[in-house]
Amino acid sequence: PLPWTGDTPPFGFSTTVSATPWLPQPDDWKFYTAEANQADRTSMLQLYRSALRLRRTNPGLRSEDFHWLDSPPGSLLFERGNGLLCAVNLTDQPIPLPEAASPLITSAPLGRDGLLPRDTTVLLHRD
Repeated sequence: PLPWTGDTPPFGFSTTVSATPWLPQPDDWKFYTAEANQADRTSMLQLYRSALRLRRTNPGLRSEDFHWLDSPPGSLLFERGNGLLCAVNLTDQPIPLPEAASPLITSAPLGRDGLLPRDTTVLLHRD
């Protein structure tokens, strides 16, 4: 169940407050409800909304063209459509970003050092 509203379980997932959700919902999920994340520009909700807007406006994200690219150990790099790159850093250290590419959306802020921070994903467009 997704946490929608409120600050106690079942967080708007059920219209009956006394109903027991089929999956447990920890009390700290109150920080992750859609309602609580509505105004937070850095929330996962806003990241997904931005990604969906980008998908609607960028035909390359709907393309079936896909291929893997070489990347540093502990990372993934692939290309979709016409020059859209996705880089995923699964390591605990920053890694170099692909050259001559501009970020379209990131899961966390990028540093000015040209490196992709740890545990971060970025969608880029080749310049």
